[in-house]
Amino acid sequence: MWQSLRINMSDFTIVKEEFGDLYMGLGGRGLIAKLLTEEVDPKCDPLGEKNKLIFCTGIFAGLGLTCANRLSVGGKSPLTNGVKESNVGGTTGTYMANLGIRMIIIEGKPENQNGLWILRIDANGEPHLENAMEYAMVNNYELTKKLFERFGTNISITSIGSAGERQYRNSSIQCTENGTGYPCRAAARGGLGAVMGSKRIKAVVIEKAAQRYKHEYKGDENTFAALRKEINKQIAETAKKSAISIVGTASIVDNTSRNGAMPVRNFSGEKFENAEKIGSSAFMDLITKQGKNKHACQPGCLVRCSNIINDTDGKYVTGGLEYETIALFGPNCDVDNLETIAKMDRACDDIGLDTIDTGAAFGVCMDAGVIKWGDVDAMMGLFQEIVKGTDFGRILGDGCEATGRHLNWRRIPTCKNQAMSGYDPRAQRGTGTTYATCTMGADHTAGYIRSTDRREAFPVENVAEMSLDAQHKMGIRDSVICGFAFAPLLAQMDVFVQMYASVYGGEPEVSRVLALGTDTFRLERAFNTAAGWRPEDNKIPEFFYKEKNRVVDDVFDIPPERLQQFGL
Repeated sequence: MWQSLRINMSDFTIVKEEFGDLYMGLGGRGLIAKLLTEEVDPKCDPLGEKNKLIFCTGIFAGLGLTCANRLSVGGKSPLTNGVKESNVGGTTGTYMANLGIRMIIIEGKPENQNGLWILRIDANGEPHLENAMEYAMVNNYELTKKLFERFGTNISITSIGSAGERQYRNSSIQCTENGTGYPCRAAARGGLGAVMGSKRIKAVVIEKAAQRYKHEYKGDENTFAALRKEINKQIAETAKKSAISIVGTASIVDNTSRNGAMPVRNFSGEKFENAEKIGSSAFMDLITKQGKNKHACQPGCLVRCSNIINDTDGKYVTGGLEYETIALFGPNCDVDNLETIAKMDRACDDIGLDTIDTGAAFGVCMDAGVIKWGDVDAMMGLFQEIVKGTDFGRILGDGCEATGRHLNWRRIPTCKNQAMSGYDPRAQRGTGTTYATCTMGADHTAGYIRSTDRREAFPVENVAEMSLDAQHKMGIRDSVICGFAFAPLLAQMDVFVQMYASVYGGEPEVSRVLALGTDTFRLERAFNTAAGWRPEDNKIPEFFYKEKNRVVDDVFDIPPERLQQFGL
């Protein structure tokens, strides 16, 4: 039977629990929604003792399905004040699954807020709390180096940097990457690093399993094995044809630049004149000379969309440089140099910050005249303020919304206090609708819609339906598998349904799989409503209605009242 670990930081008790029938068949985002609804007061202080930090694996973790060993991290967000699930690759999910651990719950809060601890799970799955004061305010790259020296290299590390310790509301949780051991995979959005910091947990160290956990099937193991082989083949074949596998998500730059969706100079709606300097060709030139593509961020991945970037001397800079980071630190800040953007990605991973919200905050600083557009030295200076914890550094560490309000600036590209990612809502109305209405704040992964969906082709009603359908599907995805492997699985729903029944028993009914999305969405909405979210909070910043995106020659046109009709 799968196990859960419950760590109470108020009294330092540790309890191992069987993963019972109440949660059977759940994983990832769906499991987080269920646990938060049942155990966390929606009105609680996100950084107080009543909030809980949850690490869990997906429904097929440890069963040999490629890309299914991702980690979901959840809790009440200190950034949005609602439910948050942040999904990440790296090694943590695999190490948990191999020990038979489906969920780790960190609750309570130590009275001594000056203390600091490591949660270590040994090779036999036994948890231990160990003093970590020697690592206080040590950032993630130095921290992981020290932890590998202390515990050996056969470990997975999930950690926070100084941003999480300072409880910045934009702080991330970093996971070590497969193959490199660097902390470059981020559970970034929503400030969950601050929740981890409030629990005074510096790192979760998981040792390689002495004996790999043998899963108990409630259905037929042989049926699952045959279907898994078929799906793995489909995912691998799809990846071979995709630019994502070759270039990674940096390939998205080319399309978003052409269709006007890429954020430029704080979502000005302008065309970025130097897009070719950060596009696919430029990225591949950089990778060919100074890095590596087709890297698997998690063990057994067949998509291999990650990358490694080195400097001109061959020294590692960062891994997994994604489109969102390129867009928000690049065109959004009027920067057109990939190596510079890679250094900013490294800085965020090291300190423990979400690159999207940080890049958006820097863009607001430039728009408001605090620093000049494209001034890279000044941007690195802002990072230093965050590290040092100056008054303005603390504001920056709380994200784009806090920065914009402090500067009394009206052009703040956020929804529910979270920064928009790399898609201008005037050019992608469906994704903009998701920003305004989803349960996660402005998050494209909660319901990204690829097309530019201009009004002549997609009326308002259609856009709303598209967004809601996408949000339900993403609830399934975030409970199961990496987004880049999800399409082949969803395309063979009959196989998906049989796989689910083979593992968890019962009849192979489509409704059971669809419920992974609809039930998750329902629970999250209920939690957010109880936390204080209102229909009128479903909104896009006013400047997107008033200022045209010059590339598409249009404003955002989904009426505010239509967004409010989504409810919560």
